[in-house]
Amino acid sequence: MNSAITSRNKKRLKEKYEKSRALYTRLVEEVCFILRDEIRKRKIKIHGDVIGRIKTYDSLYDKILRKEISNYPIEILDIAGVRIVCLYRSDLERIGKLISENFDVLSSDTSRNRTEAETQFGYMSDHYVVRLKPEAKGKRYDEIKSLKCEIQVRTILMDAWASVSHHLAYKKEIDIPSESRRDFNAVSGLLYAADTHFELFRDAVEKSRKELAENMRSDKIDIEQEINLDSLQAYLKWRMPDRERTSAEFYSALVSELRNFGYRRILGVDKMIQKSIEAAEALEGEEMGKKFYTDTGLLKICLLLFDKSYRNAVKERFLDRNERLFALIDKYDSKVKN
Repeated sequence: MNSAITSRNKKRLKEKYEKSRALYTRLVEEVCFILRDEIRKRKIKIHGDVIGRIKTYDSLYDKILRKEISNYPIEILDIAGVRIVCLYRSDLERIGKLISENFDVLSSDTSRNRTEAETQFGYMSDHYVVRLKPEAKGKRYDEIKSLKCEIQVRTILMDAWASVSHHLAYKKEIDIPSESRRDFNAVSGLLYAADTHFELFRDAVEKSRKELAENMRSDKIDIEQEINLDSLQAYLKWRMPDRERTSAEFYSALVSELRNFGYRRILGVDKMIQKSIEAAEALEGEEMGKKFYTDTGLLKICLLLFDKSYRNAVKERFLDRNERLFALIDKYDSKVKN
């Protein structure tokens, strides 16, 4: 048994832990507040929230025994822990920079400073041991600014890998049965490749959206392109510049509806709108007395006026809740251009 943890001083260790727990809780809250604020300011998208935790006494006691730690809490760096799960591998470096600018970084272990041999075991996250900056002064900070906190930064796939390997209880490569190591390392490599391709896919999407926006600004929207989330959003912003935008979920649902009723390209939607937009706006004026519909809402009114098969399908499901609207659709049907 570790000489530091005898039956005589085990009780003393528990008392020490309980006394320090409140301070570490305050430290975690402070670190989480700083990280959330900086992530928001820099517009870095993360998965979920910044999560903080305090190591439980049982976990702490197990670690002291396993690693034969005699100088508690000095030798234990992860009593206070914070985790950030980001979307892309390039965000690891952005968040690392954020951490170095806002904390006193005592040590770091990241994918950018590990050797190839050190990265062979698993697809590991970035780790930082930090303290609050020396300039943090006053009653709010004096009791906690010398305490250490571990910050883990992972991609979603790194987080999945960590969860599975933790469940299997593998701490290092030698723990893994030799017949399973090849598969274990292969999965790690696949996750690394998937993270790389997520980044490439994101870059391609951003480039495409930028081109769509530039074409829209220069009045060069390509109405021959297929209907998808990005093309429909760009088209409606170009065709209906004075209409309020909706969420991505609404555009996505509308893409599905349009495709289900035979609209494959923006050209078909554009022809439909040109023939029905005046009738749709007149209907809107009678129903609401003002300009009311969002871009997707006005498009749906155009579709109801122009496309009888769509109208019949929607009417069958929603007539009992929208009798007045369908009465107006029937009224303005004759005003749709041939």
